[in-house]
Amino acid sequence: MEFPEELCLSKPERKQELLQWYYEKHHESRDYGEAKDDSKKVNFFKSCLDKYQTKVDLGVDLGCRAGTLTKQMFTHGNWIGMDVDTVALEQARDKGVACRQSDFAIAIDLVDDAFDAVILTEVLEHLPYPIVTLKEVHRILKKSPNSVFMGSVPIDYHFHRRFAVFRGKRLTMDPTHLHSFSYNELRTILLHFFDEVEFLPMRGTKVRYDFLPWDHFVRDIAWFAKGAKENVDEIRIEVLQ
Repeated sequence: MEFPEELCLSKPERKQELLQWYYEKHHESRDYGEAKDDSKKVNFFKSCLDKYQTKVDLGVDLGCRAGTLTKQMFTHGNWIGMDVDTVALEQARDKGVACRQSDFAIAIDLVDDAFDAVILTEVLEHLPYPIVTLKEVHRILKKSPNSVFMGSVPIDYHFHRRFAVFRGKRLTMDPTHLHSFSYNELRTILLHFFDEVEFLPMRGTKVRYDFLPWDHFVRDIAWFAKGAKENVDEIRIEVLQ
C-alpha cells in the first residue's frame, strides 16, 4: 500500500501562517522598536569589539526583530538581519536594515565561512536544539581568531527560580521558551566552539555583588565569544544535561 498523497495539505505557506499567529498571541506589543532598551548589551558588545580591535566587514543579526539593536551596531561594522517575523522585518527595513525572512529554528540558510560576526540576542531560548544552532553559527562564521559571536539569554537555574520550583511553580512562565539555560551549560557550549568567552550579568543579584557565583545569582546574561575554532570535536550531549 502506498501513502495516499491526496491526504497531504500541500500548503507550504501554512508554516509561516502558524508562526505569525503564535507571535501575535504571545507578544504584548509588536512595536519591537520601542519594546526594550538594549543599550547595556550593545555597549558591552561594542566595548569588546574595541578592546580586541575587531573589524566587522560583514555581520548578521539572527533574530533581528525590528532592527533596533542591529542599527546600533552599524558604528562597528556592516550588518544584515534575519528574523522569522515578517511584521518585525518591515519595521527593520524602515530603519535601513538590510534583512530577510527566515526560519532558523534548526538550519541557518547562509553559506559557510561568510561572516566576521554573528549576533543572537534573546533567541536561543526560543529554539528547540541550541547545540544545533551553535553548530550552525560556527559553520557560517569565518574560522579566525578575530571572528566573534555575541548574544544573550535568560538564565533559569538561578537561586530564585530553583526555589520557585521547590514551591511547585514552573521554571519559566514564558510559553515561548523551549530551553532553560544554566550558566554552566551555556559556558560549556560556547567554549566548545570558541577560544575565549566573556560574560556580562544583565539581571540578578550578581549585577550588584560581583563576588557572588554565576550559576546561582544571574537571571539574564550576555556573552562575547571570540575565535571560532578551526577544528571542533563532536560534543558529548550528556555533558550538557
